[in-house]
Amino acid sequence: MAPVYEKFKSMNLSQAQGQELMDLYGKRLIEAEQGPYRLWEDTQTAWRDELKADPEIGGKLDVVRTTVSRALDGLGDPKLANDFRQAMTFTGAGNNPAIVRAFYKLARQLTEGGAHPTGGPSPASRPNNQLCICQL
Repeated sequence: MAPVYEKFKSMNLSQAQGQELMDLYGKRLIEAEQGPYRLWEDTQTAWRDELKADPEIGGKLDVVRTTVSRALDGLGDPKLANDFRQAMTFTGAGNNPAIVRAFYKLARQLTEGGAHPTGGPSPASRPNNQLCICQL
C-alpha cells in the first residue's frame, strides 16, 4: 500500500480524499470478484426456470431425474455413475436444458421395457443433489 499512499501524497490528496478513493476501489474490487459467481448463479437459475417451463418435461422433472438416474445406474459402473453425477452438480451442467433434454431422451431409450440392475438405493430415494439434474 505504500506506493499508493506515496502517489496520493504526490497528488496532494488529503487523508479524506485518499480514503474516498480507497473505498471506491474496494467497492469495485468486491464487485469484480463477485461478478463471475453472480453470473454462474444467474445462469443456473435461468436454466432451472427454463426446465420448469418446458412444455415436454417441465411438469415431470421428478420422472426425468429418476429416468436419467436409472440409465446411469444401468451402466453397471457405480463409480462412473457417481463421478458423472458429481461433475454435473459441480459444474452446474446438470441444469443445462439441452443436456437435460438430451440425457432424458437417451435414458428413455435405454430404460424402457427392460430390467434394471439393483445394488443400491432406488433413484427416487437418492437426494436430488446426487442426480444428474442438479437441484431443480
